[in-house]
Amino acid sequence: MIKILLTYPNLPLMMSPAMSMGLFNAIAKRMGCEVKLFETTQYSEQYNNRHIRMTEIGASRQNKKEELEDMFWIKDPKDIIPDFIECVEDFNPDLILMSVQEDVWKMASQLLDSISNKNIPHIVGGVFPTNAPDIVINHPSVNVLARHEGEITVTDAITAIKEKTNFDHIKGLWIKSPNGDIKKNAPQQLCDINKTLPDYGCFKGIRWRRPMGGKVFERAVSMETYRGCPYNCTYCNSPRTRTLAKDFNIGNFMRRKSAEQVEKELLIYKDLYDPDLIMFQDDSFLARPEKEVFEFCEMWSKYKIPFWFNTRIENCKPAYLSALKEAGVYRMTFGVESGNEEYRRKVLKRQASNDRYYEYFNYINESNIPYSLNVILGMPFETRQMVIDTADMVHRARGYDGLTIGMFQPYWGTELRTMAVKAGFLDNAYINSGGYMDKWAIDMPEPYLQEDELDKLLRTFALYAHFGPEMHSVIQESETDDKLYKKLFAQYQEEFFGDVQEGGMDRVNRFCPTHDATSTYKFIEVKSL
Repeated sequence: MIKILLTYPNLPLMMSPAMSMGLFNAIAKRMGCEVKLFETTQYSEQYNNRHIRMTEIGASRQNKKEELEDMFWIKDPKDIIPDFIECVEDFNPDLILMSVQEDVWKMASQLLDSISNKNIPHIVGGVFPTNAPDIVINHPSVNVLARHEGEITVTDAITAIKEKTNFDHIKGLWIKSPNGDIKKNAPQQLCDINKTLPDYGCFKGIRWRRPMGGKVFERAVSMETYRGCPYNCTYCNSPRTRTLAKDFNIGNFMRRKSAEQVEKELLIYKDLYDPDLIMFQDDSFLARPEKEVFEFCEMWSKYKIPFWFNTRIENCKPAYLSALKEAGVYRMTFGVESGNEEYRRKVLKRQASNDRYYEYFNYINESNIPYSLNVILGMPFETRQMVIDTADMVHRARGYDGLTIGMFQPYWGTELRTMAVKAGFLDNAYINSGGYMDKWAIDMPEPYLQEDELDKLLRTFALYAHFGPEMHSVIQESETDDKLYKKLFAQYQEEFFGDVQEGGMDRVNRFCPTHDATSTYKFIEVKSL
């Protein structure tokens, strides 16, 4: 029996079973292979600097190290390489399949380096190899790289191993010969996303746990209803994925599943896993025809399994929200990214006006569906005032009960990265590593943000967003006054984080008993400092 080792370098405690691994597991098992998974999710020092950082800036509920260790069985990161070598030696795979994002490329390359003497056939694919193939294939320990989607390519590779032939004929692969020559095969055609259902059975039970909204779900399952994204946001590499598919004439990357297909997959998951949360991995869940939104909600209403998705604020029509609530939606997440309208339109290519955002925040709050917001600080050409503009927009939302504050990272394949390089803010050789809270990559001249200024704003952003303009002068003072900052932060934690999830008008009314019709909410009372 052919043995396939799935290898998934992952940032510590980035939970939920990975869809790519689930897909490759399903394909390999269907083809009669024995499959094993090695992943790095639980290897974490001090439960990961990212999580500490997110807690310190008020962007997540506070978790004690002991609580996380009890929840996730945290392992020592110094054991990653020895454990991987042991896994490879014990399992003796015929093929290693590795999926790599840019954040973990350094770790992925170290894993491959550790077994380079064993000459095991391998394929390295994923977002980073697709967007930066020359970097990946030129690494000494990488001999085979896959670009674009992997479903058909993996099938062809397993067939080749079964038939004892080489990979030279397989579309989608770049193959490096012993003398260093690189053979770039023609791109693989895109797959039918209805044909293969991920099999998450390779993941240990602990990986199914997902903290969300103040609750820990025990059986959180990832699902896909939409592959691709119609938008052109410059901080995201999804637009380039769509463009590459068009340029190489391999098909339309944007594909959606019907409500009937989603129901069919859900029923399988119910039988296999009995999920208590479904996490839709679509780039923008509501970016679909109105008819399909209502068909999904009608179908899902029969089951009412709690679900989460990411989408855009301006897609949340009141009728959608009502139907989603009836269907059993648990939470939603929206990317605000920047509250400066001119910057958002001209640089980020997000065209909705601030007024439209505020209008739709009203709709979302009135629905009382809990939701969280994402923002990015430190983007190219951003100034301090633009960061404050973002905080003011978040403040006016008022109904959110979760906030993710990310530091800009110039990922390969994004237009914003190209802008930063052209402006002289970034070395073109830069590769992100360690996640989006560890290091600021760009270096801009004044009047744009400086590193020390950004660090202060990252630490105080949640305060600006929570307390609002009336407190700006005090919060700015706290940027350099640690005692004052701790007082403000303690008040923020007390008021913002509750024991249960609470979103929409429930949260607005908790903080703001009175508000005007345009949703310009004012913080009514600030406790004595």
